Amino acid sequence: MKKNILKLISAITILCMAIPVFAASFPDVDPEQYSWCASQIDEMSERGYITGYDDGTFRPDGDITRLEGIALFARSMGSAEKLNSGIMSFAHEQYDSMIKVCSVPWGTDELAYMLYKGALQESDLNTYVMGIEKNAKLTRVEAAVIMTKAMGGEDEAKKIVQIRLPYNDLDSIKPRTLLPYVQYVTDHGIMNGSDGKFSPYDNITRAQMAVMLARASEACDYSFENAKVVSVDEAAGSVVLNIGGLEDTYSCADNAKFKVKGELVTMSEMLLNTNAIVQFAGDTVISVDAVSDVADQTITAIYSGNATTNGIIKIKVKASSSDTTISTYECIEDVAITNKGTPANISSLKNGDAVELVISGGKVQSISATDKIETISNATVENLTISEDGSLYMTISSADAKYNGKKYKVADDATVRKSGTDSASLSEVYEGDKVKLELRYGVVTSVEATSTRGSVSGTIVSVLIAAQPEITIKVDGKEKTYQIPQSCEIIVNQTSGTLYDFRVGDNVTLTTVSNAVTKIQSSTAVINTEGGVYGVVAAVNNSYGFLSIKMDSSDIPYTVFRTANKTMVITTTGKTIDFKSIKVGDTVQCTGTTTNGAFVATLIIVTQK
Repeated sequence: MKKNILKLISAITILCMAIPVFAASFPDVDPEQYSWCASQIDEMSERGYITGYDDGTFRPDGDITRLEGIALFARSMGSAEKLNSGIMSFAHEQYDSMIKVCSVPWGTDELAYMLYKGALQESDLNTYVMGIEKNAKLTRVEAAVIMTKAMGGEDEAKKIVQIRLPYNDLDSIKPRTLLPYVQYVTDHGIMNGSDGKFSPYDNITRAQMAVMLARASEACDYSFENAKVVSVDEAAGSVVLNIGGLEDTYSCADNAKFKVKGELVTMSEMLLNTNAIVQFAGDTVISVDAVSDVADQTITAIYSGNATTNGIIKIKVKASSSDTTISTYECIEDVAITNKGTPANISSLKNGDAVELVISGGKVQSISATDKIETISNATVENLTISEDGSLYMTISSADAKYNGKKYKVADDATVRKSGTDSASLSEVYEGDKVKLELRYGVVTSVEATSTRGSVSGTIVSVLIAAQPEITIKVDGKEKTYQIPQSCEIIVNQTSGTLYDFRVGDNVTLTTVSNAVTKIQSSTAVINTEGGVYGVVAAVNNSYGFLSIKMDSSDIPYTVFRTANKTMVITTTGKTIDFKSIKVGDTVQCTGTTTNGAFVATLIIVTQK
């Protein structure tokens, strides 16, 4: 799933601004004289990571300046990685003013990246690149410090209490606080001495730098991926990522960093379902950078025009035909546009067309346009869901690819015909029904549904008691889940019962209508429940006839259903009102009974806000 791409090794670009020359080998890198580094130089040259000078030489004994060394380490961390271009703007925004003071002639990308990744601090700029310091030769002990920081090992180095190094010139290293960095690069096989000496103040050569980067590459195994963060588990220290359409769980390093548009956040605050750049060390996540603070989404709206600047389209839409608020979304450069299922351009869209915008990374990836009024025939209801604001959404399957798997909002006042009956309600439309839909501006306004009827017997696997109850039974070793409508008849021990009366393993017989149940028969222990509900209305759905109520005792809204012609709704003054007159924010007191796992009100007293 995750590509194992070597990313720590980066291009050693022309030092001193020479023109790059790529070659499998260099004439001044004699295989015998430079046996300790020739293979690394050749290998990275073949990969295109190492460049020489315009005369074809590599100059392995040439010294590295401090700025050049930091730039190479930064590229080894990923500053030149194409995937990281999305976070470089955040790095520059945060650190350009700090870098400007150093007056560096080049390398601002690399410095900004090192600061952004926490590998450098402002004090490091003062030490290594301020004024004349940038052109000073990079010493071995300085390379040890910067490489440790680049590898994310500074915290580990600072925890080293006892220094155990095989070098006899450690007393020359001042201050002593540098020793843990030498210990770190030695322990990780990045640097080693010669003739029992570390030679801390010798200059680093280009050949030594090539070897250090090659060793660090093997030790760190850095790679980068475009991904979406599906979920996080702070307690387990893991994240679920979607990479290339495949989801998997990855462990996070103890010091893994999470950012949203460059701002550091906690793991639990990480924005979900948006594009992110994920850095791995092997298969362990060490950083996650969300490049947008807008979660990926699909918007159904009405086209209201566009503006194009330098080839970039900005599409204008509104939520409904009566809405006066215009929202503008920027499109990616090669945004995909279809009109009535056919590839098109933006000029083919007309004001009032229904459009579906697929937004990822804060930008529109695709635009699909249809007529104001559209009919979909021979579809099947795959899923019915209720959003937090109480709106009903229908997902359908269809032989027509442009409709298959699509999710549509259903208007509260949608007309419904069921098996030839004109007076049906949305609550009588079930998953599995065959439907013909009429859409206006992408919203379902008419439903013609036909159900298939049957009977099935099995044992209960689970019963979900929620706003939309479900029962799962096992038949001949296979599990099947059915919706339980409010109107479902429940017979337990030959008398009327509720979902609370069932237990896992009970034998039941279901009378089915498509994927819903109209009757459940069972023999089990009976437990009767009833009570009242008091709280503030959080959502109202007139079509399905229910309220979501927040009670003082719980942060989770409780669902109260009403029964047409049987539920009385009055104000505190005794005035009778319609159910649809109840508004979000009203306080209600409901009395009734629990039926089919849901509270059904017989009386609702409303205190209007």
